[in-house]
Amino acid sequence: MIFDAHGDILTDIYEENLKGHKDSFRTKHYPLYKKAGITHSIFVNWTDPEKKSYVFDDIFDDGIKAMHDMHDIIKVCYTYEDLLQAEKENKLGIIIGVEGLKYLKEVNDIKTLYQRGLRHAIITWNEQNDYASGALIKEGGLTDKGKLLVQTMESVGMIIDLSHANPLTFDDVIDVATKPIIVSHGNAKAICDHPRNYTDEQLLKLKEKDGVIGVCGIANFISTEKENHTVQYMAKHIDYMVKLIGIDHVGLGLDVCYYLYEGRTSTNVKGFETIAELPNLFEELRKLNYSEEDINKIKYQNFFKVIKTILDK
Repeated sequence: MIFDAHGDILTDIYEENLKGHKDSFRTKHYPLYKKAGITHSIFVNWTDPEKKSYVFDDIFDDGIKAMHDMHDIIKVCYTYEDLLQAEKENKLGIIIGVEGLKYLKEVNDIKTLYQRGLRHAIITWNEQNDYASGALIKEGGLTDKGKLLVQTMESVGMIIDLSHANPLTFDDVIDVATKPIIVSHGNAKAICDHPRNYTDEQLLKLKEKDGVIGVCGIANFISTEKENHTVQYMAKHIDYMVKLIGIDHVGLGLDVCYYLYEGRTSTNVKGFETIAELPNLFEELRKLNYSEEDINKIKYQNFFKVIKTILDK
């Protein structure tokens, strides 16, 4: 099995629907996922902070409907047992998530979204909202409403994702949360000094929370040098973090999203141009003498452990 902790598929489905492409995932993405060997993923709706979002209305409902309409190839997963059942049924097991809660009007509205199928949320994208400050904001952190939001998400059994959090928000959530948390997609700041990557100190705090970080394939998160935009450098990030925080705290959060940009057909990462080339990453880990047992932890077991703890509260 292979678990990818971050894909912007629900956003793409909505955009493709607007163009009249009503079965875009099946034709555009599913063959690549099959070739990659991915069996499970978190699919998110991205909240655009620059405009009034439709994420909790049209885009959210369209995404859920699309997932259920493809019941022959997709199983929407609400519990850990659902993940296991998806594998038994040879279906792609999908957890529905959201990337940014800027347009969440009230904290208790998260309970309504949970009832509609949401099991995962990134509190903020790169902006500042009523709940927290994102990666491009220097000041601020988790607000009082944000602290209540974290507590509410934990109470209902939702996965809290610290991707896109700024350092103050990161630390505040670490302090408030009582259960494991994740960073679904991000890399090691020690290797690539990007605002969306994570310092050694942050990674160690994540480990203390029994959390997991998903290494991603965004070129600018991999290296500041274009010649290092390679699958080998993706493996280097994994290896660095495994040596720092241990094999039990690193997974995959590929964030392959070139398809959201007009004219883009590739991640521009050599050896990982599309999600279908994911097996190349495992070959690089084997070259670094990773055992199959350890690779399986990175592939799915580490994230599955956290998900079981959160969803089966």
